[in-house]
Amino acid sequence: MFKRILLPTDGSAFSRQAVAHGVRLAREHGAEVIGLHVLPEPRSDRLEAWMHHDPHFAARRQALFERLADDHLAHVAGCARSESVPWRCTKIPAQDAATAIVEIARASHCDLIHMASHGWNEHGAPMPGGVTLGVLIRSPVPVLIFKPTQADP
Repeated sequence: MFKRILLPTDGSAFSRQAVAHGVRLAREHGAEVIGLHVLPEPRSDRLEAWMHHDPHFAARRQALFERLADDHLAHVAGCARSESVPWRCTKIPAQDAATAIVEIARASHCDLIHMASHGWNEHGAPMPGGVTLGVLIRSPVPVLIFKPTQADP
């Protein structure tokens, strides 16, 4: 049924569970997975550089974000390898993660977006968070919102 599944990840415990589940789903359908991490857009913030007494603060912050993205995407690759699922990963800078996720899904010809949600209502029941809701509203393909079993697997 599915041929290409987009797995957006922020590296959180919920997201890691969603990635593992998405890879298993891909294996069952003979699908490829595309891991995606959306980086904050690089920006030069002189006030932050001044506050941190470091003129290279923005570059160091961006390098940290890049390393974290690589770690998060390594998890996608590891899960896919362990299940013998074809995979590729990408990271892109964007101001709006939801828009970036939908754009990558379109450009990569994905037929499913599989993601976790961090949103909770006042009764402790899950509800879509901001990024998830943005993806649901804009996505041209089905979105599977993974319900994690616990915060720390």
